[in-house]
Amino acid sequence: MNSKVTFKKCSRHDIDSLVKISTQFYPEHYIHIWKNEDPSYYINLSFTKEAFEKDFIIDNIIYFLITNENKNLGLLKIRQDQAVEGYSKTEALQLEKIYLLKESIGLGIGEQGIKFTKELAYKLDKKVIWLDVMSTSPALTFYQKHNFNTISRYDLDYPGLKDNYREMQRMILNI
Repeated sequence: MNSKVTFKKCSRHDIDSLVKISTQFYPEHYIHIWKNEDPSYYINLSFTKEAFEKDFIIDNIIYFLITNENKNLGLLKIRQDQAVEGYSKTEALQLEKIYLLKESIGLGIGEQGIKFTKELAYKLDKKVIWLDVMSTSPALTFYQKHNFNTISRYDLDYPGLKDNYREMQRMILNI
């Protein structure tokens, strides 16, 4: 894969592309964590046209399509000003979502996503980036490798989620 990965800031005009890529990558990675392999609760919550339209009303939320040679590979969802334990919203940026198609895993694109997010946080004069990750996710070790540290844990209460996939870790990275 060419290293020309770009992070295209999205507008409402990109909602169809966001829906399309989301309904590709989410089942590829997460269908196994749902009872009856039915991820519709989370897809309806996060990845429908209506869900994206609601997010685009909120000035604090920015989406980026991750692309390479005009092919969409995933997305980033960032909350620019989002408080976290010990930091005000002016000090903290949340990397709420970073998702890639399975075919894009292991190519350094996730690392580019972290670098891109750090650069954005730096430009916005943030002290920390934070995110939430499932304790059972392979992404946990990826974030640890990039110096994110767990500051707390909690359980998701989503209906239909298998019990052994409920624990989340809140992680923080000092800029």
